[in-house]
Amino acid sequence: MENEPDRLLVVDDDSNNRDMLSRRLTRRGYTVDVAEDGPTALEKISRAHYDLVLLDQMMPGMGGLDLLRLLRATYSANDLPVIMVTAVDQTETVVEALNGGANDYVVKPVDLPVMTARIEAQLTRARQDREIRVSEQRYSLAARGANDGLWDWDLLAGTIYYSPRWLAILGYDEDEFQPLPEEWFSRLHPDDQGCVREEVSAHIEHHAGENVRAPSEFSSEHRIRNKQGEYQWVLSRGAVMRGEDGRPMRFAGSLTDIAARKGSDPLTGLGNRLLTLERIETALRGGEFALVLLDLDGFKVMNDSFGHHTGDRILCETADRIRAQISELGLSEVCTASRIGGDEFTILMEKLESAAQARMLAERVVERIGRPMSIHGFEVTISASAGIAVGASGRASAEDVMRDADLAMYQAKESGKNRCAMFEMGLRDKMHARMMMAHDLHRAIENRQLEAFYQPKVDLKTRAITGFEALLRWRHPKLGLIQPNDFIPLAEETGLIVPIGEWVLEEACCQLKTWQNMFPTTPPLSMNVNLSVKQLRDSTLLEHVRTVLDKTGVDPFTLKLELTETALMTEIAEAKQVLDGLRAMHIGLKLDDFGTGYSSLNYLRELHFDSLKIDRSFVARMTQDSESHAIVETMIKLAQAMDMNVVAEGIEDEQQLNELVRLGCDTGQGFYFSRPVEVGKAEKMLEEAFAGMRPAAHAG
Repeated sequence: MENEPDRLLVVDDDSNNRDMLSRRLTRRGYTVDVAEDGPTALEKISRAHYDLVLLDQMMPGMGGLDLLRLLRATYSANDLPVIMVTAVDQTETVVEALNGGANDYVVKPVDLPVMTARIEAQLTRARQDREIRVSEQRYSLAARGANDGLWDWDLLAGTIYYSPRWLAILGYDEDEFQPLPEEWFSRLHPDDQGCVREEVSAHIEHHAGENVRAPSEFSSEHRIRNKQGEYQWVLSRGAVMRGEDGRPMRFAGSLTDIAARKGSDPLTGLGNRLLTLERIETALRGGEFALVLLDLDGFKVMNDSFGHHTGDRILCETADRIRAQISELGLSEVCTASRIGGDEFTILMEKLESAAQARMLAERVVERIGRPMSIHGFEVTISASAGIAVGASGRASAEDVMRDADLAMYQAKESGKNRCAMFEMGLRDKMHARMMMAHDLHRAIENRQLEAFYQPKVDLKTRAITGFEALLRWRHPKLGLIQPNDFIPLAEETGLIVPIGEWVLEEACCQLKTWQNMFPTTPPLSMNVNLSVKQLRDSTLLEHVRTVLDKTGVDPFTLKLELTETALMTEIAEAKQVLDGLRAMHIGLKLDDFGTGYSSLNYLRELHFDSLKIDRSFVARMTQDSESHAIVETMIKLAQAMDMNVVAEGIEDEQQLNELVRLGCDTGQGFYFSRPVEVGKAEKMLEEAFAGMRPAAHAG
């Protein structure tokens, strides 16, 4: 295995770059494979092992940063190093790539000796990391120094001298510690006692009976209870001195505080990622255990909104609540709590009795974190999602355990947040399927697998079709028709939502112009198109909308762009400038899912929407639930007071329709009128609606 060349993957859309790098790196002794785009790279990485990826920063479709984000969701920086290849003038993008998990970068035109040096540096670092996982202790010996405490064990008398510094490291005074070996052993962590006793005994008995006077060094890392009652990581080193006959006489050495290296998070005082990984590696060698990984829901928004000082206080309070819950459950001796980065925390539970015990701990911690916090005199509420990985089944390393707990945590978030989820083997398959779907989705655009379906908008008083809403579907060659909820979140994550959104807008406008010519009305038919938050952030949005209107000839008054409250929740300042630009083109703006967000009135007032859509959840219950009925009535009155059009979605029966008409609702859509349908069926509906009314309508 050591003689096998390192395997590299070059990802670049330029064939000349791929060929040049492949040839030159092959001559340097590497095995080189190539991929022309992100989806192809994902497919290759899922099927074969690579030691390092050279990734071009700028690629059409799935860009280098998008691919990097997908890779880092599965592979750590040491499991699969990534070096970005970028242009000299892309400084900001380089910083974003490094923050996103890239190991290093090189600039074009590529200087091969520099690239080779950086490749070797990353490969060497990855090899070292693997070695550290196998034998952390080889790299953990700290140099003896003035801060070490000294101990001297008289093996014949059975007493130990502990220096003042030795005692001070653990917070004890001289009169609080008996000069006996058992004083040391009794304070060891229960999980470490047996191992340390065996190591000490083995060292003392080493070479016993042989006439050997030269000592061999004893070294042991373990946890010992300090005066505060907390377990503290220390390194004990020493050597046995023997008599002329080889009999052990004295055992002397030093004590070093290694808490910082072993993993104390400086902000919260919990352990850190290194400590967690080390403890998991130990747990993998025997006994039942569980890892709970917690992530605070919406922490980034709160941190950005109120400042990092408030964010730090939330993290510290969260750490305190984790400690308190572990203590209340009497699990302090079997649990290791850590902050592994950002707003992510872990609890490693050893000596696990059952999976139910791990879930109970996770649920209690999640519930406790969710209680209101008093931060700087204000009441703040934040929730957490937790993923739980139990045991060593199918896991070869601590990173594997961490990855599985992370997958379970994201499952909890997808299920609604503020909850717990257990890892199941199917989640790995789900992640692999997600990577493959990202690959297929990229191909779907160029292979014309995406389709626009159309759901009619109806004047509730006259029952006439006034226009349509364009809704996206994906006709997958193997999976059939895929609904937007099953692929739009992935498109958002990978950045593909921008080109997909551009395609939908142009397709819908082309179709609208065709129908307006075929079925002229006053006012003309209109088209609603949904706008995602990623599109809202895209600097080219206004230019693209203007280009589509010019290309298709659609009157901007007949184009309505819909945005959800969720998309606007953290984007209101940025959104206002973009929406003002759209309004200046005379494009209609509709607030979708009204009433389901957090600051609906603020959006209506500050962003000047001209219409709002009542969410289907309220419409569905309005004839059975008085509260939902009151909400719908209030929304309609609010829209009328603000001179806005109001649309009710999700109308499914005559009773709902009649009540909406009575309340003064203008427009509606829903299964009562029609499901979203293909363009041919939508056109058939228009033909039937206009039959006998406009004999010459089809001539346009």
